[in-house]
Amino acid sequence: MKNGMKKTAAVVMAAMLMGTGAVIPAAEDMGIFSQTAIVAEAASVGKVTGLKSKTLSNSEIQLNWSKVKGASGYTVYMRKNGKYNKLGDCKGTSYTVKKLPNATRENFKVRAYKTVKGKKVYGKYSANWNTATNPQACKGLKVSSVGTDSVKLSWTKIGCTNYRIYQNIKGKWKEIGKTTGTSYTVKKLAPATKYQFKIRACKQDDKKTNNNHYGKYSGVVTATTKKSDKITQADIDVMKKELQEYSNSKAEYVNTHYTEFWTYGEEYNTLDEYYQLCINESSPDTSSYDDVYTIPFTEKNIDNITRMFKEQLKYEYEKREKAYYVVYVEICPNGHRINPKPCWAIYFLY
Repeated sequence: MKNGMKKTAAVVMAAMLMGTGAVIPAAEDMGIFSQTAIVAEAASVGKVTGLKSKTLSNSEIQLNWSKVKGASGYTVYMRKNGKYNKLGDCKGTSYTVKKLPNATRENFKVRAYKTVKGKKVYGKYSANWNTATNPQACKGLKVSSVGTDSVKLSWTKIGCTNYRIYQNIKGKWKEIGKTTGTSYTVKKLAPATKYQFKIRACKQDDKKTNNNHYGKYSGVVTATTKKSDKITQADIDVMKKELQEYSNSKAEYVNTHYTEFWTYGEEYNTLDEYYQLCINESSPDTSSYDDVYTIPFTEKNIDNITRMFKEQLKYEYEKREKAYYVVYVEICPNGHRINPKPCWAIYFLY
């Protein structure tokens, strides 16, 4: 009779603790239900909180969580086919899951347990934690085609959410775009210019977050855009710089007597300062010039035009020994009085 009363009391207590979420051993595993201490211990196992992760590689994820007071250990679970399956036990608050496929999303839960008389008594499951492994490194990156202002890149497909494209800009790698495909065209580039690119794959935890995991960078590819079939503003800028340097070298009298000149009421200490003051202060409205030369927007050969202008500068210096010529370029999108079509107007100011 006494044993029957003890069993009844234990069953009642177990029923009262069902709502706590504690997981207790089955009655047949407990032996005599007088072991109410086990039931009481089950009620005191706390729920795991603070579950987070760190993706270590394309095959390993490290889980971390907050310590549960009084816990003997923890059991880690991973979802597969809609169910959470046990991965293993650990004593501490960290567990590394290994041998995972690359670029895959995984879901985990953890719960604490106490060991009472050789039995594991569990607390509630933690909240679900979703994360992903890194993709593998991108391979096969190559330059598929090159235009005057664009470069098309392509690579081998791997498992990931998307690919990120990077360009070396002034010595620093900058992300310039992303795509879910295996090719990308970089646009708005300058003609006849060398560029460097690389890519890496990205895997997102799930569709609702922006927590990204990246694979290693691919190798670097280099591409040089084609020379434009017509003159560009960049060509004009290079020509102007070359002509100005040529003009400075031909200004023999100024190079030896520059200290005798006083430029626009400003002081200067070196020949370079003198030249810069002249350039800064010169315009067709403030200086003299013999003629205006124009370069149509449709012109194609900047090299021939540059050679022609050098000959003209040489001739001008022979006419005016003490002169210094400033190369002034004016863009005329609506045309110039001596050329009604869009052009660049070139002045040799002195």
